[in-house]
Amino acid sequence: MLSIKNLTVSAEEKEILHDITLNFNKGEVYAIMGVNGSGKSSLVKAIMGDPAMHIDQGSLICDAVDITQLPTNKRAQKGIFLSPQSPIAIPGVTVRQLLRTAISRDTMTSKELTQKIKEVAAQLEIPQELLSRSINHNFSGGERKKMEVLQAAILNPQYVILDEIDTGVDVDALKVIANFLKTFITDTTKTLILITHYNRVLSYLPVDEVIVMKDGTISQKGNASLAKTIESEGYQK
Repeated sequence: MLSIKNLTVSAEEKEILHDITLNFNKGEVYAIMGVNGSGKSSLVKAIMGDPAMHIDQGSLICDAVDITQLPTNKRAQKGIFLSPQSPIAIPGVTVRQLLRTAISRDTMTSKELTQKIKEVAAQLEIPQELLSRSINHNFSGGERKKMEVLQAAILNPQYVILDEIDTGVDVDALKVIANFLKTFITDTTKTLILITHYNRVLSYLPVDEVIVMKDGTISQKGNASLAKTIESEGYQK
C-alpha cells in the first residue's frame, strides 16, 4: 500500500497541498481529477520526491516503509514510477540507453533488454525507428506518452503514476495505451494512478476509485460513476 498521511506541501513558500490523507491499495486503479491548478500534479510530484515540493507536515509510507525523506531515485527503487504531464526530450539518449542505465545487468542482459523493448514497442504500436532516436525528440504527443508507458512496462514498478497520459493523444493511440495498461495490470498487484481531466481513458480501464481535488485538498471520492457525472455536469455540482 502507498499511504499519504496528513500531507501538507508548499512550493516557493506557498502552501499548495493541505492536510491530505489517501491510501492507494495494491491491485487497484485510481483516477485523480479536478480543474487546472487544483493540486493534482503537485500531489504526485510530492509522492515522487520532486525537490520543488517541500513537505511541511505529514508522511508518505510505501509498503510499510517511511519514504518521506527519501530522494527521488530511492523512491523509484522502492517501486514508484511517475510519468510527467509533459515528457521532455533527452538529446543524444535513446530509450534503450536510458533503460540500460536504470536496470541492472544481473536483472536483464543487454540482449534481453533490447528484445523486451522491441516487444513492448510493437504492442504499443511504436515505430521501431523511434527506438534508435533521441527520446521524445520531434515525437508527437501520442508517441511521447507511449514511450512513457514503454518505460513503465520495462521497469515494472509496483506503483505506476501517469499524469495526463491522455493529453495530446488521439483516439486510436489512447485505445492502444489503455488496452496495454489493462493487460499490464491484470492478474498483478500493481497499483495504477491516473491523473486525467476526461472520462474517456477511464472507459477502457476498471477504475476502483475516483478522487476529486479542489484548492489543494480532496473534495470528493467515489466509484467510476463519479467520473461520468463530472463529464456530464462538470465540477461545480
